[in-house]
Amino acid sequence: MSDTQGIRMSDKYGFDMMDGREVPRLVIAEDHILTGTHQGGVHVEAGEFTLEGTLQGSLDVQSGVKASIRGRQQGSVAVGEDAVVVVTGAIEGSTHVSRGGTVIIEASGRLAGSLTNHGEVVVRGVFGGSYDGDGEFRLEGSGYIKEPVVRDGVSYYEW
Repeated sequence: MSDTQGIRMSDKYGFDMMDGREVPRLVIAEDHILTGTHQGGVHVEAGEFTLEGTLQGSLDVQSGVKASIRGRQQGSVAVGEDAVVVVTGAIEGSTHVSRGGTVIIEASGRLAGSLTNHGEVVVRGVFGGSYDGDGEFRLEGSGYIKEPVVRDGVSYYEW
C-alpha cells in the first residue's frame, strides 16, 4: 500500500487485532480498488471504493462515499449518511445503515448477517439475518429473505 495522502494506514480510527498484534486501519480518501485479501479494517472517507477481493475486517463507508462490493466483505459494514453501497458479491457480517444511507443488494449479491437499517435497503438478491431499525426495506425483482434452518432449537443459515 502506498503511503500517500489518499491511501494510508492510520491509528486515528483505532486498531484491529490480527494474530495478537495491533494493526492500524487502512484509510482511503480517493478512488481505490482493493484486490486480493486484506486483513484489518478499512475506513473510506472520500472517493469511490471498490472491493474486488476479500476484506477480513470492518468497512466504514463515510458520508457521501460510493462503495461497490464485488468480492467478499467478512466483517461489519457501517454506511454513513448519503453513502451508497452496492453489493454484487457478499457481505458476511453485521451491517448498520445510517439515516440517508443506502444499501442495494443486486440480483447476484447477498447480505448474510444482522442488519440495523435507519436508511434505505433494497434487496434484489438475498438477505439472511436479523433485522431492526426504522428505515425503508424493499424487496425488488427476484429478491428474497432467506429463512434460517432450525436444529435442536438453534437457528442458523446455510449458504
